[in-house]
Amino acid sequence: MKIRFTLIVLLLFTFSGICVFAGKKAGSFAIVVDKEVMENCEPSIHKYAASVEADGLRTHVIVDCWNIPDSIREELYRLYRSDNLEGAVFIGNIPVPMIRNGQHLTTAFKMDQRRPWDQSSVPSDRFYDDFDLKFDYLKKDSVNELYHYYNLSAEGAQSVYSEIYSARIKPPVYDGQTRFELIDNYLEKVVREKQAARKISNITYFTGHGYNSNCMVSRADERIALTSQFVDLANGKGALNYIDHSYDDYVKHRLMAEMGREDLDLAMLHHHGADDAQLLNGSPVSSTASAWLEMSRKFFRGKIRSAKDSLAAKQYYIDNYNIPESWIDDVFHPEVVTRDSLMDASLDIHIEDLKDYKSGARFVMLDACFNGSFHLDDYISGHYIFNPGHTVVVKANSVNSLQDIWPYQLIGLLDLGVSVGNWAKELFTLESHLIGDPTYRYVSHRSDLNGLNEAMAHRRNDVKFWKGLLKDNNPEVEALAIKMLFHNGRISYEELYRIQTDNLKPTVRLMAYFLIHKKYNEMIVPSIKAGLYDSYELIRRFAARDAADNQSPLLLEDIIKLRLSPGISKRVDFQIKGATDVYPREAVLAAYDAELKGKEGIWYERKAQEREKLESSLSGTQADFEKLLDPAVESRNKRFTITALRNSNNVTCLDHLFRFMKESEDNDLKFLLAEALGWFTHSWKRDDIVAFCKAQAATESDEAVKNELLRTIRRLTD
Repeated sequence: MKIRFTLIVLLLFTFSGICVFAGKKAGSFAIVVDKEVMENCEPSIHKYAASVEADGLRTHVIVDCWNIPDSIREELYRLYRSDNLEGAVFIGNIPVPMIRNGQHLTTAFKMDQRRPWDQSSVPSDRFYDDFDLKFDYLKKDSVNELYHYYNLSAEGAQSVYSEIYSARIKPPVYDGQTRFELIDNYLEKVVREKQAARKISNITYFTGHGYNSNCMVSRADERIALTSQFVDLANGKGALNYIDHSYDDYVKHRLMAEMGREDLDLAMLHHHGADDAQLLNGSPVSSTASAWLEMSRKFFRGKIRSAKDSLAAKQYYIDNYNIPESWIDDVFHPEVVTRDSLMDASLDIHIEDLKDYKSGARFVMLDACFNGSFHLDDYISGHYIFNPGHTVVVKANSVNSLQDIWPYQLIGLLDLGVSVGNWAKELFTLESHLIGDPTYRYVSHRSDLNGLNEAMAHRRNDVKFWKGLLKDNNPEVEALAIKMLFHNGRISYEELYRIQTDNLKPTVRLMAYFLIHKKYNEMIVPSIKAGLYDSYELIRRFAARDAADNQSPLLLEDIIKLRLSPGISKRVDFQIKGATDVYPREAVLAAYDAELKGKEGIWYERKAQEREKLESSLSGTQADFEKLLDPAVESRNKRFTITALRNSNNVTCLDHLFRFMKESEDNDLKFLLAEALGWFTHSWKRDDIVAFCKAQAATESDEAVKNELLRTIRRLTD
């Protein structure tokens, strides 16, 4: 199909540096391109636009001439209101919004904002696709001109709910190729892959060292869930391969071979990460003493090389670990340094490994920290789409990401013809991003659901339509219908609780659980109590995590019961221990003793011995709160106690926190406390915190502290 692009609003937007061209069709998608890319890649951009048009979306090619984020956002919002815009892609050097004071919109990012702004801000395209968020412009970066810093305003929404989806097509560094050549080649690949029209039949998932506490129960349950989420897998067809980091000392060679398969449709990788590496393995495991000794030598060599004073470090390890001097006499020998470096490099996938690589999976999910750092000149996820293989789109994170999230939420919708963009929009956080073409779609396994993609974009408020889909036997369709009805206010928390406790499909139960916990309500505690004993590990894990956030006295007996249970899975145990640590000391110890009473055997004897350590930890936490009111304690120590509240949500000494806010003259610390209280969104003391913040804001003399108290009120009640 030949597309003719016509100039329609050039004069209207010349003042903002934006030039707009549009094609003809119902539905709308924006291709935002920097001026140089348009001048050098116009034919391939038009071919890409034509492929989008062929899929049923009218395209708007927007040339960013002035490099101002606000102008792009304004135009996207105009198209959303006037032309049914459902998504956008940013090609080339499009401005990067760097968001500050919005860490609660991420899953894990909690960096001290006194650090350099380019490190302590979150690169996020939620600026462009979530129109309910409001931002206050701060400044343009003095070094990287693409960076524009914004504060998240307290005036707008305090949670992410994007109206459109977005993605980045920004080339990383490839020696010998210009960014224009890379973009041309990539867009031509996208057109080819769309024409190939694949169904999902071959899927691979992977777990790296240390992820989710290396819990094999979570991986087994993950397989059960995935098998139900994809049509071919549910019908006993297709293939679902799993690779674990423990299969090999250097698993990257196995993983890269698997990822390079021509017939691989979808790959989902759980691991730790950096902007330039996928972190896969830990130290090799061996059955020979010589190998363990060599690993020990290598460990000490590494410590000495990284020390500021290598001679002092050598002597320290000799004296304190009783190691022979011969173990470390070659620490700086060039051959030894090279050998150690090669061994370290073999543990992980680095950018250099991907330079001549051809990845096969059309869509890759990198469930890892920093792999999606598109704001940098070079970043690992970019190498997956710009290599000459088949990958056209990646989901990755621009900063760090929490492990205990639901990365597979509704992923089976990709199997029903839903675009990657419309699927990913349901999971967006401040840090999550699509790299590549967001309009890419697999062929649906269900011809009767061919309109599901359009419905997700343009029929979200069609209650009758979604009620009809509640009866569908596909768990992904049922879960999506529940979610849409929830956002339309047409399903109650009580109904969600019944679904959570009665439905036979694990991912449907999880959706009900997930929605109950979107906002504080009276069903949260019953939902957690039921979730702690669900057969699906991810629900149990979320319930353990949420019990730690809520801290209702009604949950303590269950928490202690599970903590002492020998059958608890590893990652649930990790979360349960965290929950135990935030309850009042006397209540925890009493429940601990009651649960141990009458139980015999070495397991319970060891648990009894752990009581002393638990008591010491709980006493230390209480002492830290008491020190907040001690004028002799240094401010930096108080600062640590306050900022730790963002993770712990500890309310055992809430009266101390309120008193500190009233009496302290340190406005910096009061500001931090006001911000930290905004993380208590699911605490059973939430209403008390809101009431206190309202009263304090009414009398607070410091304007910054007052504004943060008002922001916290908005966060807790939004």
